[in-house]
Amino acid sequence: MRRRGFGWIACGAFLFQGGIAVAQNTLETLQQELDEAKQQHQDVTTQVLSNFFGQIDPAMASPDAAVALYVQVRSAQPDFTPPDAKQDNESTLLASLLACGIPPTPVVTEHEEESETEKEARVAIDQANLARLGAVLQLHCGLMHYAALFVVKPDQKDLQNDWVAWLTSAAQIYPQTSVPAVPADQNPEPHKKKRDGEDGPHVITRPPPFDPADMKGKAMRDSLISKFLGFNSWAAKDQGGWAVHDLPKLFRTNVLEPLRASPTAATLAAWDTYIAMVNADEKDNDKWNQVDYPPLQFDRACDDYAIAPSTEKLEGLVNLIKANPTYPQVDDWINRVHQLLDDYRTSHGGNAPVTQNPATAPASAPSTPATNSNVIVTTQQQGDATIIITHTNSAPANPQH
Repeated sequence: MRRRGFGWIACGAFLFQGGIAVAQNTLETLQQELDEAKQQHQDVTTQVLSNFFGQIDPAMASPDAAVALYVQVRSAQPDFTPPDAKQDNESTLLASLLACGIPPTPVVTEHEEESETEKEARVAIDQANLARLGAVLQLHCGLMHYAALFVVKPDQKDLQNDWVAWLTSAAQIYPQTSVPAVPADQNPEPHKKKRDGEDGPHVITRPPPFDPADMKGKAMRDSLISKFLGFNSWAAKDQGGWAVHDLPKLFRTNVLEPLRASPTAATLAAWDTYIAMVNADEKDNDKWNQVDYPPLQFDRACDDYAIAPSTEKLEGLVNLIKANPTYPQVDDWINRVHQLLDDYRTSHGGNAPVTQNPATAPASAPSTPATNSNVIVTTQQQGDATIIITHTNSAPANPQH
């Protein structure tokens, strides 16, 4: 019995070791298959990225290439109807407009048939519409290039520097995406009287310029171009929500604000570029002049003052305050300029100005100029408004030797 027991034990041990060997072989096989799947995924990803950047990069460098890519993408959609293909320039332009989803400008004439001048004007409108979309598509592709890099290769060397350089160049293109304003006095043009003898002109209204707002607001993750090229790595990344209309904000964050840390002439140039971008998006001139532009103008003037302080620039800041007395931030502006005035006097050997309390003084008398001071500042209170008055003295004469 004892020998038989030892036999069963030996048999069990053999079977146990065999089971371990089978399990190890299975794990090794699974590991090998997992490694193969990983390599296959990397190969496919590399191929997709190569194709993606291979088509995006030419499009971000040229509006014509961007339009061609967009036509290719749209032609792959199920509901796409290819336009008639002809060889003359007007037919080619018409085909491009239709392929991009831009409605062609209708014929509007004062004659029985469209004159050559009227035709040239119509074609010019179509060309401008296509060029506007081309600018948006070029920026869309450029933005997609860098958005994708920040998603899949965030540690790529010099990526931030390249991003800033592209934003700087893209900012010059951005105003081209603006839709021109239609003159208020542009009335519908009369057509020749109807041939059936009806009295009165037949009125045809010219359509407004094409507005590529939809493409301008298209997020990267929703882009037909991104989907067509097989880039689906956006997930919940912030870059997936970027759109062309975000470029002014991205320019300010990545280009302008870093330059403001220590203002130079480059800072002012960046301010001018940023202001042009913001202005391109504002169609209401009154809103631009009364709401959007004043704070930009004031902050730019402050940076200009920081580069080379002078009483003339202080006076310019005060004039901005006086020109916008009802602006919501005017109290903050006044405090900032007061501080600049105090700092200027201190740095130029004078004492800081003392402002009388408007609650106890009906109007402040001119402050006594400090020794060697070149600017006199007074304030007056009229209701809720604080009025700042500056007077710049003539420069001190050079001593005679």
